[in-house]
Amino acid sequence: MTTHDPVRGRVRALWALVAVVLVVTAVLAATRGRAWWDARQVAEAHRDALAAGRQIAVNFATLDHRTVDADTGRVKAGATGEFLASYTKSLADLRTVVVENKSTSRVERAEAALVSGDRDSAQVIVGVVAPTTNTNVPDGEKKTYRMKLGLREVGGTWKVERLEFVG
Repeated sequence: MTTHDPVRGRVRALWALVAVVLVVTAVLAATRGRAWWDARQVAEAHRDALAAGRQIAVNFATLDHRTVDADTGRVKAGATGEFLASYTKSLADLRTVVVENKSTSRVERAEAALVSGDRDSAQVIVGVVAPTTNTNVPDGEKKTYRMKLGLREVGGTWKVERLEFVG
């Protein structure tokens, strides 16, 4: 004859409940933790893309006839794909115009906003104000540019693959 020990039954039930709670907690932590991690990674990518887009636009609008090779080199270093090919193709003509006209352009203000993005691509709008001088405008004038940049993360660095001027 077996006797049923009510205390032992309660202890087993309590351990079973603890095991279920631990499994549910682990599952929730894994799924919620992954979502938190993913959101954090995307937010970090957005910040990095925004900063890179702003800097690339500043580099693009900064030219000095005395340092044109270094200036255009910075732009090329931040470029990839379609934009790199197009910029490289037009570089000789750009250099000639900048040097012959003794052009200088320095960005005094740049504002950037993220349009969209994920971990490895982003669309950024950047507005820059760049006082510009050349042989035709020796006293200079402030030029304002608004650019839409298509960025791609390449080997740990954000680079512009498309650049278009927007109104």
